[in-house]
Amino acid sequence: MRTDMLIRRGLLFAATALTAAALAATAGVPAQAAVPVAGVAVQAADQAANLANAKKLATVRIDGRLAMLRAEGVAIRNAARLTDAHQAALQKTVDAGIAGLTELRAKVAAETTLEAVRAGTRSMVEDYRVYLLVRPQVHLTLAADVAAAALTRLRTLHDKLAQAVTAAKSAGKDLGDAEAKLAHLKSELDAMESALSGLADDLLAVQPGPDSAAIRAKTAAARADVRTARTHLRAAATDAKALRDLLKP
Repeated sequence: MRTDMLIRRGLLFAATALTAAALAATAGVPAQAAVPVAGVAVQAADQAANLANAKKLATVRIDGRLAMLRAEGVAIRNAARLTDAHQAALQKTVDAGIAGLTELRAKVAAETTLEAVRAGTRSMVEDYRVYLLVRPQVHLTLAADVAAAALTRLRTLHDKLAQAVTAAKSAGKDLGDAEAKLAHLKSELDAMESALSGLADDLLAVQPGPDSAAIRAKTAAARADVRTARTHLRAAATDAKALRDLLKP
């Protein structure tokens, strides 16, 4: 009798324990399931925000480049000393950049992944190089053509001064070191011509791409040549003024 009672109590205890375990497990399911559902929602919201921010930043950067290209276009059209060939080449580069970046702007706005927006950002930089290449191409080509025009005028002036010196000497006038100054003037003009030779054409032949260091090296070399040409231009102008002073009555 006592044994039966002990058996019944054992069975009751086991049933109670199993029921409690089942209830505990059942009660835990919603809580455990809610965690990943909420996490996915938060993650999706973060991804959407990141995508929107990436698009906004890319669009702002594209717009800055478009504004720069439009400004350079105005400078090209208003430049009086650009050769026709250089003006046409620069305008072609600017127009192509505006068209390409405008298309890229629309493409970025329609992207649905962060990776695609990042790819568009890389394209914005590497396929156009507005700041690193196009802007220096415009300004350095303009500077080179201005210097080349000045060189042409100074060559003509040198010839006139040489004729004047010869005539003054034939008339018996003492011109001091006029011939030495003429020779120095010619050497400065020759050095200036050497610095400008092929400068603009070589610079305009540089294409955008991923190798920023190579592009920077080429624009730096062109900038150095422009500075060299200007240095010789100033020296030549000084010689020309000194010769004029010597030739005054």
